[in-house]
Amino acid sequence: MDRIDFSGQVAVVTGAGGALGGAFCRELARRGAAVVANDLGGSTTGEGGSADYADAIVRELRAAGAKAVANYDSVASAAGGQAIVDTALRHFGRVDIVISNAGNQRNAPFGTLTEEDVEAVYAVHVKGAFNVCQPAYREMVRQGYGRLVLVGSQSGVFGNPMRANYGSAKTAMIGLMNVIAQEAPTGIAVNTLFPNAQGGRLGGTPLAERPDIDFLKAAGERTRHFADAMKPEFVAALACYMASRQCDGSQNMYSVLGGKYSRLFMGLTEGWYAPGPDAPSCDDILAHIGEIDDRSRYAVPLSGLDEMDTVLAAQRAAHG
Repeated sequence: MDRIDFSGQVAVVTGAGGALGGAFCRELARRGAAVVANDLGGSTTGEGGSADYADAIVRELRAAGAKAVANYDSVASAAGGQAIVDTALRHFGRVDIVISNAGNQRNAPFGTLTEEDVEAVYAVHVKGAFNVCQPAYREMVRQGYGRLVLVGSQSGVFGNPMRANYGSAKTAMIGLMNVIAQEAPTGIAVNTLFPNAQGGRLGGTPLAERPDIDFLKAAGERTRHFADAMKPEFVAALACYMASRQCDGSQNMYSVLGGKYSRLFMGLTEGWYAPGPDAPSCDDILAHIGEIDDRSRYAVPLSGLDEMDTVLAAQRAAHG
């Protein structure tokens, strides 16, 4: 079996000072990558800033003999994203990998989320991924190679309470991945990671006062059965595979939770075909909703054109 090796490659990791980001940096560096460790050093809600987080992981990597530099720019602006990529180019001359991991949370019931709560989370997760990946992508196109690893969340694709802003922002990574994958030339792959791990920055609202305390208790009861496999290193293994040359597929989604690694995909049921020319009524939809909902047969389109092809297939089947 080939061993994954990042020698000669340069990786940018945002949110590098947290538990997951640090684990990503360590595994990339251990396998030979030069690392740009980006972390604004703010609180879990995205406020404030400190160089301590990025500096700490860089000191650790350098002590182990790796090449690493710190960056403290915010991913929430285009200028910050460009500065992060420029740091890689200035120190190491290229950028081969981006793991877009920077994040924040402002959890609250849907009905009470403020405009600031929504904007702050979208700025880091949605615009942040765009702001860092776009200048990196341009460099990857120029050099003919690159790997983009976007970080999503089960809070979006499966849903967790009190996280409407966070979950919807994380689900945007799927759309971003799908579009980049359509445009990217050969040699560039973009995929989305759905990580689950324990650790990282705590602080913020005390646990007993958290609005999602019931969910956290239920999750804690489940994860105690596989707590050892909730270490960030379990996620880092998958993230670094996705960042490697060996992961040459694009537009894929992978989840890791408690030691279980899974592929996620967006499916489209075979459905019910109404050929027209007259549009069906809502009563017709009601009459066929079981057929529309039936998940026993499905397609996995990888583009809007692919979905159109499923309609053409239904048309051909209807006409024998």
